[in-house]
Amino acid sequence: MAKLGTKEKPIIVRVHTDEKAQYVAETCVKNGWIYIIGFEPDKPEDISDLEKALNPPKPAISAKINRNDACPCGSGKKYKKCCAANS
Repeated sequence: MAKLGTKEKPIIVRVHTDEKAQYVAETCVKNGWIYIIGFEPDKPEDISDLEKALNPPKPAISAKINRNDACPCGSGKKYKKCCAANS
C-alpha cells in the first residue's frame, strides 16, 4: 500500500475557500507531499487526508509484556523492576 502524499496516493481534499486551499497547498509543499485540491462549495469540506498525513496513527504496541522484557516506558530497566513493581 502506498504512503499518503506520494505520487501513487496523493492527498485529496475538498475545500470551499481560497484561504483553505492555500493553507493545504502550503502545508503539503512544506512536507513534500503530492496533493489534489477540489473546489466544491455544494459539498462539505473534506481535509481528512491532510489530517491523516499530519497525524499518522501510532503503531500498536503488543499488550503482552513479559517480566524480563525491557520496560516499555523507556527507562532501560526490566519490566519487573520498573513499572510492574509500581503497579
